[in-house]
Amino acid sequence: MKKKFLAFLLFLFIFVTFGSAINSQESLDEILYRDFKDVETFGYINVKVQGEQTFSIGLTSEELTDYARLKYKNNFAAIPFQEIIAGEAYLYQEEEKAKKVGSIWFRVWTVGEEFPIAYYIECRAGTYKNYEMWKDEVLGFCDKREIKQIVRHEITRMMENLAITFFKVRGEI
Repeated sequence: MKKKFLAFLLFLFIFVTFGSAINSQESLDEILYRDFKDVETFGYINVKVQGEQTFSIGLTSEELTDYARLKYKNNFAAIPFQEIIAGEAYLYQEEEKAKKVGSIWFRVWTVGEEFPIAYYIECRAGTYKNYEMWKDEVLGFCDKREIKQIVRHEITRMMENLAITFFKVRGEI
């Protein structure tokens, strides 16, 4: 009898908690990513390539960072990118500034030189206050001929998905 009563209370708590969220006009994205509304600029866009064979299969952090920044320009034309160098990053940790500056970080991790090359690609975005607010990731395998194309495709896809969420939360889509 106690178990049924506790289960009922748990159900009632969940219903009341989520029922009020469902009845409100805010979507789940608007609740989870509301800090995107405060972003005025992005100060950090970087791709980190990891793995012992990344250079031999043609992946470099510098080239992919340039590519990610190009995709940023394509998708976030209205939001300026003003790079913050590492030595000045501490200035942006102040709470008011930290909420207004966004960051986008990719990690490309590979294992292997030929077939199969296993890969893990992730994107994390947020603000200097909450740097892991949004996340997308993919895991797969391919051969050496495909890896560069796949990594670029995933960076493009992730940047586009981030832009959709970003502008939807801000009411600009």
